[in-house]
Amino acid sequence: ARCYLAQGNVDKAVAKARETIELCERIGDKHYANMAGLVLAESCLQNGSVSECENALAVIEDSDPTSDFFVLGNIQRIRGLAALEDGDSELVVHHLNRSLTIFEAAEDIYHAAFASLLIGENLGEESRARAIRQLTRAGEVFCTLGVTDLADRADIRLAEIRAASSGEFKRPVIANSAASQLLMVRLAEATASRELLFRELVAVLRQESQAKKIIIAEPNDEKKLVPFITHGYTLDESADLIKRLENAALKGGEKLFARTRNIAIVPLKASNAKTAVLIIHPQDGALLNDGGSLQPSIRVVELGMDVISLREKDKTTPIEQDASHYTSNSLMPGFIHSSPAMTSLVEEVYKIRSSDVTVLVTGESGTGKELVSRAIHTLSNRKDKIFVPFNCTAVPMELAEGHLFGYRKGSFTGAVTDSPGMIRAADGGTLFLDEIGDLPLDVQPKLLRFLQEGEVQPIGEKRPIKVDVRVIAATNMPLEQKVAEGTFREDLYYRLNVIRLRVPPLRERRSEIPPIINYYINHYSSRFGKHDITFTPQTIDLLMVCNWEGNVRQLCNEVQRIIARAVDNEVVTPDNLSPELRRAAKPMTPQMQGNTKTITTYDTPFSPFKNIPDGGTLEHAVTELEMQMIKAALGRHNWNISRVANELGLTRRGLYLKIARYGIERAA
Repeated sequence: ARCYLAQGNVDKAVAKARETIELCERIGDKHYANMAGLVLAESCLQNGSVSECENALAVIEDSDPTSDFFVLGNIQRIRGLAALEDGDSELVVHHLNRSLTIFEAAEDIYHAAFASLLIGENLGEESRARAIRQLTRAGEVFCTLGVTDLADRADIRLAEIRAASSGEFKRPVIANSAASQLLMVRLAEATASRELLFRELVAVLRQESQAKKIIIAEPNDEKKLVPFITHGYTLDESADLIKRLENAALKGGEKLFARTRNIAIVPLKASNAKTAVLIIHPQDGALLNDGGSLQPSIRVVELGMDVISLREKDKTTPIEQDASHYTSNSLMPGFIHSSPAMTSLVEEVYKIRSSDVTVLVTGESGTGKELVSRAIHTLSNRKDKIFVPFNCTAVPMELAEGHLFGYRKGSFTGAVTDSPGMIRAADGGTLFLDEIGDLPLDVQPKLLRFLQEGEVQPIGEKRPIKVDVRVIAATNMPLEQKVAEGTFREDLYYRLNVIRLRVPPLRERRSEIPPIINYYINHYSSRFGKHDITFTPQTIDLLMVCNWEGNVRQLCNEVQRIIARAVDNEVVTPDNLSPELRRAAKPMTPQMQGNTKTITTYDTPFSPFKNIPDGGTLEHAVTELEMQMIKAALGRHNWNISRVANELGLTRRGLYLKIARYGIERAA
C-alpha cells in the first residue's frame, strides 16, 4: 500500500491498505493494522477526503498506540497536512511541531528531518529565521542519509526564503491568544510518556521563547537532583549547575544564585507524580515571545505529569477479569484473553457451541490448543458428558489402532482382556485427538470411516459398533504440507477441517502477558502456600518482550519456578528470572550520567557506537553477535525502527529495550 502511495496510485493504495487492515484484524496484529491505517489516512487526504482521513486516524487512536512513537508522530504529520488542505497555517505548524517532538523522542532521524522540512516550508513570513533553521537541519540530515531529492527540496526552499529577505530576519513573534492556546494543546496532548511531555516542553521553549539553554532535572533514588533532559548544556555543565544550585538552596541563596547565573528556576510540582525542576537561561527566556507568562503552560505540564503517573500506576495494578462471556471464568480457569486475535477466537468458539461439528485446532506448541478444545466441549451440548484426550504421539505406532478403536481378548498377543478403546470410552462426549498429524498412516482409513459413519470396529470384533462422539483434533504442524508429502490422507484432512480455529502464539498477543502472569501468580501462590508475591514493572516489561518460543506453557513454567522458590512478601526482580532470561535484564554497558538525555539536534555530530568489552564466554559471544546484528540492521534501514524490528523479528518496544541495554547510538 505504501509503495502504491509513493507511486501516486492512490486508489490502489486505499484498496491495499483496507485489505491489510482487515487481515491484521483477523490475526490480531495491531501494529501493522495501524501502519496500514496511516497509509489509508494519507491516501484519503490525497484524494481530497479530509473527513475520511480523520476517520482513519481516529480508528488508529482508538487502538491506544501510546507506546508506538512512529504511529503517533505520523498521526500528527498527517493532521498537519490535513490542516494545510483547510488553509489553517497555525494548525499546520502546531501538528508538525508535535510530530517533530515525537520523532526526536523516538530518535527517528529521517522522520524528524522530514517534519523539520515540512515546518520550514509552512512557516509564515514573520518566522523566516526559524524556517531557515528547520530547513538547514533537514537538508543536512538528508545529505547525510543520501536522500538527495529531499535535500534538494530543502535547498530550493532555503534559496526562495533568502531571496525574499531584504535584511536581517527578526525572531518570530506570537501576538494572539489562539497561538498561545495551541501551545497548551501541544503540551496537553504530549502525555504518552513523561519523557515525551518534557521534550515537548523543551521544544515549546526553544521555538516560542527567548530560552537558549534549558535543563529539566529530577530527584534520583537518593533524593538528589540530577539532569533528566538538557538542551544547550553539556552533561558535565548541567550536572555541575544542578550541584551548585542544590548547595545554594541549602544555604537559602537560591534566588541570588539564579540572579548571578542569569537563570530562571521553575519548579514542576504535581500532586501524584515525582516533582521536577525547569532551569532556563537567560532569565528573560522564561517568557513567551508575545510577552505572555509561562505559568499556564507550566500548569498544563504539571497536570500532564499527574495523568502519566496515574496511568502508569493503573498499568501495574492487577486487573480483575470481568465475569462475562469473554473472560476466563466463563470458559474455564486460565482462559485469559484481551487481544483482538484471542477475542475473535472466543467468538468463533461461541458460534459453534450448539453444534457437534468436527473442529481442527491449529497453533504452535504451548499455545493452549487443549485448553481451547476443553472450552469448546464445556460450551457444547455435551458439557455434562466425558471429555477424553488422546495424544497420537503418546503410544507406539503399532499400538495406536488398539488404543483408539479397542480390541477383543485374544485378538493378538498380549490382549488378555477386552478393551473398549478411546473412541468408545468417549461415547456421548468429546474425543480430543492431539497431534493428529502424527497419526500413523495405516490407522487413518479407520479414523476416516469412524468420522463418516459414526461407527468403529475393534480389533477382533466381527461387526462395527455405533458410537456417538464429537471429535476435536489439534496439530502444531501444517497438515497441507503433510498431505502434499503423502504422509497424511487428503480425504481425512478435509473431513477434519470442517471448522478450523487458529490459536495465536503468545508473541502475537503480548497484551495478555500481564494478566496471564497475574493469574499464574495467584494460582501457584495458592498451590504452594505463598503470600503477597509481586513482580516489579521492570520484570513484567522484560517478560513482555521475550520471544516465548514455548508460548504460554513456557511462561507458565517460568512463573511456577519463581513462585516455588520465592518467600512470602518477596518482590520479584529481573534477577529472579531463569538464566536464559536473566541475561536480557542486565545492562551490558555503563549508563550515561544519571538518567540524562540530551535533546538531539541535527547540526551537531552524532555519538559513535559504544564498544562492548571483549569476553571469552559463550554469553559474551552471543551478546556481541546480537549487538552487531542490531547495529547492521539499523544502518541498513537508516534507523527506521519499524523496519529493523520487523527484520529482526522483534517488537518495536523490544528493539528499543535492546538498543538502550547495549548503549547503541546513532553514528554520524
